[in-house]
Amino acid sequence: MTGKTPAGTPRLSRRAALAAAAGTLALPWIARRASAAAPAWPERMVRIIVPFAPGGGVDVVCRPLAQRLSAMLGQTFVVENRPGAGGNVGMEYTATQAPDGYTLLHANSGMLTTNPTLYPSLRVNPLKDLTPIGQVTTDYLLLLAPASLPAKTLGDVLEMARARPGEVYYGSGGAGGVTHLGFEILARQAGVQLTHVPYRGAAPAMTDLISGRIQLMLDTPGFAKPYLDAGQVKMLATAAPTRVPTLPELPTFADAGLPGATTESWQGFVAPGGMDPALAQRISAALREALESPELRSFYAASNFFPTYAAPEAMRARMVKETGQWAGVIKEAKIVLE
Repeated sequence: MTGKTPAGTPRLSRRAALAAAAGTLALPWIARRASAAAPAWPERMVRIIVPFAPGGGVDVVCRPLAQRLSAMLGQTFVVENRPGAGGNVGMEYTATQAPDGYTLLHANSGMLTTNPTLYPSLRVNPLKDLTPIGQVTTDYLLLLAPASLPAKTLGDVLEMARARPGEVYYGSGGAGGVTHLGFEILARQAGVQLTHVPYRGAAPAMTDLISGRIQLMLDTPGFAKPYLDAGQVKMLATAAPTRVPTLPELPTFADAGLPGATTESWQGFVAPGGMDPALAQRISAALREALESPELRSFYAASNFFPTYAAPEAMRARMVKETGQWAGVIKEAKIVLE
């Protein structure tokens, strides 16, 4: 045999020839490699949708992360705020976009795991209509109060609530999020009546907390830090299952005798549903590399945010687990939002 192909016969590539020699079992491997090789990403500007108002915890985490991705990948990553309905506006918008990697959503765990139960009219099922990309942070939740509030501990707040049922107001960055449901759990565990005031994002809620229009709020150390440093608000406890690493002296709800009231939040990136798994993995790898950069970790440490990467599969598993857990809480509390 001379090694020449007959006229008109296409010449096999070395990879295809090896696959043919190995039999059909090699074909799925070749398909995966071909999928991983194309399309290239990113080749143009990428939008990151933040479904809350500027200045909130998700926004504060997202902007330096977008800058790091831009510098690392040589393309512009633009943060676009689309607040409303506890994150549903941005989530529903993202689900309608092409799964090509050029529209991503920076979400918090509440909107991904509580909103499907809270909002009967929600047009998106996060587990079906969105593609997990990767977890970004673990968010410890602090119980915050105006600096002027006489209460110094969680116990003091509960005494105030028992003395004035319904007259202690707490704010959240949106109805149905963990910063809302965390108070629902706390009130039920402690046997007190608190009144919820929802806002379009954490930043406007913080404005009213500082002024004393509301008395309580749950949010992250990173978001609260500038207001704590300025002496405008104070910490009373953390709702997290464990103490905050950078605030070891701050008691937990469990320390105050309410272990069943603990709440933990997190943030992550998702994309429109139906994304090529190879593309999702590539974006996730870029996200992981960005989170590991010394510059970004230094910024987050100084700001009291806690970067925590998890791969798409682990993020999906967490979404499945917490969606079921929160559904039980929401149904027991008979909370329904429109």
